[in-house]
Amino acid sequence: MTVLHKSQIDFFKTQGYLILKGFVETERMAAWRRQFWAHVGADAQDPASWPDSYVIDGFAVDPAFGQLLQMQAVVEQLGGGQFVGGGGSLLVQWPKKESTWDWPGQGHIDGYGPNGWSGGFMLGATAYLDDVEDQGGAFTYWPQSHLPVHDFFREFPDQIDGSFTKRKDWESQQWGLFSDRSAQGPKQFVAEAGDVILWHCFMCHTGSANIRANPRLGLFARWHYAEREAMRYEIPEDLWHYWAI
Repeated sequence: MTVLHKSQIDFFKTQGYLILKGFVETERMAAWRRQFWAHVGADAQDPASWPDSYVIDGFAVDPAFGQLLQMQAVVEQLGGGQFVGGGGSLLVQWPKKESTWDWPGQGHIDGYGPNGWSGGFMLGATAYLDDVEDQGGAFTYWPQSHLPVHDFFREFPDQIDGSFTKRKDWESQQWGLFSDRSAQGPKQFVAEAGDVILWHCFMCHTGSANIRANPRLGLFARWHYAEREAMRYEIPEDLWHYWAI
């Protein structure tokens, strides 16, 4: 069963993400690809048959990405049995080869819908059904951004409910309010099928444009704290207070 080494956990705590190469076996990825193309009723080799939907309604890989045994083992290690969920979606960046590629201007943090902070979101994971190359629609993330985001909410704890969108500087900065605080610029998760990136809920991230020939078929899974209603608006001094690491 997959167990993260101390050096990997230390890296995750410092950087806010961790890449696990070859985490999902090749045969599983191939089966998921067949499921996807059968669901959309298209030929992977014929771009004229491809749909153009970012969200693929009614589709989920089987078995679920977040429920794989090796994923459950890692989540158990990180959350000490207190992280639940693992559901997610498949999001597609279809090729737009006529576009000009550039870095996304800012990244967001998940968990904020129309009604504000849903509470308790802890961990996310992303993988691809096919290899994704540079400028191919990669998941884009801001390393170490989880630390200044935590600092922001320690300074303004009442704004965890989403009221930061009512700040005077929100109109000019929007999500840059968080990603601009990152000590590093953005990185692309350029990866092979089966590689996985784990990311902390406060790490800024976003999608990016795909100007390559192949679609980016991205799997996403998320976990929240089991008793999230009890700690929904709490910002512990220790960022890892509700983790097992």
